[in-house]
Amino acid sequence: MRKRKLSLITLVLVTTLAMSCLAVLSATNQNKSVIISKLEELRDRVKAERPALENKVNAVIHQIEAGAYHGALNKLQNDVKKSILAWVDDPEDLIRLVDEIIDLIKGITPPLPPAPDFKVTADHVRLEIEQGNSDTANITITSKNGFNQEVTLTNSTTAPSGVRLSLNPSTLTPPPNESTNSTLIVEVSADTEPDDYTITVTATSGSLTRSVQLLLRVVAAPPPPPHPDFSISANPSALTIQKGDSDSSVITITSVEGFNQPVDLAVTSNQIEGITTSLNPTQVTPPSGSSEISVLTIDVAPDTSPGSYTILITGNSGTLTHSTTISLEVVAPPTPPAPDFSVNTSPATLTVDQGNSATSTIIVVSLRGFSQSVDLAVTWEPINQFEATIDPLEVTPEPNGFATSTLTVTVGKTATPNDYVITVTGTNGTITRTAAVSLKIVAEKTPPEIVSVLRLPETPSYNQTVTILTSITDAVSGIQEAILSYSHDTTEKNVTMTQEAGGYTANIPAMPFATLVSYSVLASDKAGNWAESDIYSYIVDDPYPPVIGVPSWSPLQPAAFEAIAINVTVSEPVTASGVDRVLLSYKNKTMDEWLSLPMVLKSGNWTITLKDQVDTTVEFSIMAVDTAGNSAESPEQGFTVSSPVGIPLAWILAAILAIASVIGGSAYYVRKQKRKASVAMPSVGLYRRL
Repeated sequence: MRKRKLSLITLVLVTTLAMSCLAVLSATNQNKSVIISKLEELRDRVKAERPALENKVNAVIHQIEAGAYHGALNKLQNDVKKSILAWVDDPEDLIRLVDEIIDLIKGITPPLPPAPDFKVTADHVRLEIEQGNSDTANITITSKNGFNQEVTLTNSTTAPSGVRLSLNPSTLTPPPNESTNSTLIVEVSADTEPDDYTITVTATSGSLTRSVQLLLRVVAAPPPPPHPDFSISANPSALTIQKGDSDSSVITITSVEGFNQPVDLAVTSNQIEGITTSLNPTQVTPPSGSSEISVLTIDVAPDTSPGSYTILITGNSGTLTHSTTISLEVVAPPTPPAPDFSVNTSPATLTVDQGNSATSTIIVVSLRGFSQSVDLAVTWEPINQFEATIDPLEVTPEPNGFATSTLTVTVGKTATPNDYVITVTGTNGTITRTAAVSLKIVAEKTPPEIVSVLRLPETPSYNQTVTILTSITDAVSGIQEAILSYSHDTTEKNVTMTQEAGGYTANIPAMPFATLVSYSVLASDKAGNWAESDIYSYIVDDPYPPVIGVPSWSPLQPAAFEAIAINVTVSEPVTASGVDRVLLSYKNKTMDEWLSLPMVLKSGNWTITLKDQVDTTVEFSIMAVDTAGNSAESPEQGFTVSSPVGIPLAWILAAILAIASVIGGSAYYVRKQKRKASVAMPSVGLYRRL
C-alpha cells in the first residue's frame, strides 16, 4: 500500500514539473505570437496610407522575432507613432492599436535602469565685457540617474593673454539628481583687442567628460566725455561801407557740447582812424545746444581814408577764447548818406533732413538812426514738398538798434535732396534790402529701428532649421529691406528676409552639433539709411541618444568554455555629436550582480568576447553613450552555454517524461498483480478447509 502511494506522488510531481516548463515556454511564445499578429494587423492597415509606414512596421516585426524588445519599443514610440501622427489624416484608431502593442511588449520586457551621468550648463551663452572690466557666469553641474562623484572643472579660451579666467570652486560634487554651481570669473585687461572669442569650460569625472561653450565679446571702452566749448562767427564777414556811412554784422555765439556760460565780446583789433565800432550786447549766454547773437555796428567817418581794413572780434569765457574777423572796405560815397536798414539772417545756411524743419533768425538792423517799419517777405525757387513762413511779417527796429523775426522752413518726406536758395526781402517805401539763406535738403538720416529679434527654437538641435523673426519700424521713409547675416566657422552668409504679418523672417539651416552660430539683422529704409541689431549666437545641441542595432553573437549555441563574440552596430547622424563609448552589461546564474565591460569598435561594429562560460544562461544588454552625454540601451537578450556533456533541455524533458512513464507503468503493474493475488487466495483457503 505504501509503495503504491509513493509511486502516485512521484508521478504527479514529475508531471507537474514538466507541464510548468512547457507552460512557461508556451506562454512566452503565445505572447510573442500575439504581438506579431497585432503588428501584422498594423502593417496591413498602414500599407494603404504610406509604403514607408509598412517598412517601419516590418522592421519592428523583425526586432520582436529576434527578441530585441527594447529596440522594438523605442521604434514604436519614437518613430512609428510619430510618423502615423504626421502622415495619417485620421490616426486615432492606428495610435490606439500601437499603444496596445506597446503595452503587450512592456508586459514581457522590464526596463533597464539608466547609467549615472551628469551635464554641464552655463547661465549665459554670451558675455559682453568692456576693456578693463570683468563679469561672471554660473557653471551648473546637474546629476543624472543618481550621479554623485567629484567633478573637476577646467577652462580654456581663444582670447589673448589679456583675458584672465578662473573657476570658484574648481572641483565640486553634485548631490544625486540635484545640481551644484561654480562661478566662472572673466577679467579683461584694458589693452585687450576688441573682438569675439570663445570660452570653453570642461567638466571631468573619471571617464566622463562634458563641456559648455560661451561667447566672449570684448568691446572698446567708451571715449572720455566731451568738453563744453563755444564757437564765434560773423555774418556777413565782409562789408563795404561808404565814407560817412555805417553798416553792421551779426556776431553769433554757438554752444558746443552743452556749453551755456556767459561770453564777453570785444573788438580786439587795433584802432582804425575814422572808424568806430560798437557791440550790442557785449555779453551773451547761449543756451545749451543753441546760439545767441550780438550786433556789431561799424561807423565810418566822412574823412576816413578809403581802403581795406580788418576788424577782429574776440569772445572770452573763463579760460576759453575764440575770435572771428570781418573784412572792411571803405569807399567814397556817391551821395550824402541817409537813414537806412540792413537785412541779415542767422544762420545763413540751413541743412534739413527730409521730413524735418528748421529756423533762421531774420535781423533788421537800423542804420544812421532808421526807425521805420519794415515789411518782410520770403521767396524761393521751386521745391517740391516745401514751405517757408515768416513770423512776424513786420518789424520796427529801434534807432541804431535791431529787430528780429523768425523764418521757419518745413521739408516734406519726399522733398528732392539738393541745394536751394531762399530770399528774404525787407521793404520800407522805396528802400528794399534782401538777405539770402542757403538751404541744403538732405536725404533722411534716421535709420530704421530694429525693435526685437527672436529665435525659434531657442536651443536648436543639429537636425533643426532655425527661424529668425524680427520686428522693424521706420516712421519716415518706410522699410526698404531686411537682411539676416549669419556666420559659422569661417562661413558667412546674408539672406534677404521675408515680410510677414508679424514682421520679417528668415531661416538658418540645420548645423552640425557644437557649431557656434552668430547672427544679426540689418535693415534699410527707402532713404538708404541702415541699422544693425546686436550680434546674437547659439551653440547647436544634440538631445538625441545613439541608435543601437540588433546585437548578434557567435557561435549561436556556444559550447562550454568556448569564446563568444558579441557584436552590435551603434550609429548617429553625421551631424550629431558622435558615439563616445559602448558598454556590455551581462550576468550569468553564478553572478550576484551585473558586470559592465567596454566594447571595442572594429570595422564599423562594436565588439567584445566573453570567455569561460559553462553550463549557464548568459543575459546581456548594451548601453551606448554619445559625446553630448545622451545614452541608449538595448533590450535584454541571452543565450545558453551548454554543460561539458552538452545535454539539451529537450532531452532532459524527454527523460523526465520517460521516467514518469516507467514509474507509472510499474505502479500500475504492481497494483494489478496484487489484485490477482487477493482474488486467488480465498479459493485456496476454502478448498483446504473442505
